[in-house]
Amino acid sequence: MVNAARRADKTALAARKPTEYLLRSDPGLLSPTMVYKLTAEGFEMKDVQDMLSISDLYSAEKVLTRIVGKSARTIQRQSKGNQTVRLSSVQSAVAFQFATLLERATKVFGTQMLAEEWLGRPCRYLEGEIPLDVVSNPVGFQVVNDCLERIEYGVYQ
Repeated sequence: MVNAARRADKTALAARKPTEYLLRSDPGLLSPTMVYKLTAEGFEMKDVQDMLSISDLYSAEKVLTRIVGKSARTIQRQSKGNQTVRLSSVQSAVAFQFATLLERATKVFGTQMLAEEWLGRPCRYLEGEIPLDVVSNPVGFQVVNDCLERIEYGVYQ
């Protein structure tokens, strides 16, 4: 019963795209320069946590610690109180990469569940690396994005 309620909550949350949590707007309505400015300003920690909460994989793999580069305990300690915690521009860029990748993989595979399954498994195109493990590096993000594009267009070589 609890799992069904949790799934219903996640479905309601997933109605928004991951990047919409970070940008607080439909990314299609923003220019690339505006997305850059929002990233440079730094996303609010709460928005990043909300984005990550829609993904079982991102929650289970502790992606927030990868984005922030700090332990979960440190993040909790810094998030206490009424102050708004903002990520740095670099941390925000990494958060945006994770959000963009989840959206792209969901589009390619049709469902978020299939996308997360692919993101969490070793990939031959990535020479056995797990896509989720290489996303925080800009070059790794581009390689995973290229792989998704090849899958989308049926080019596997």
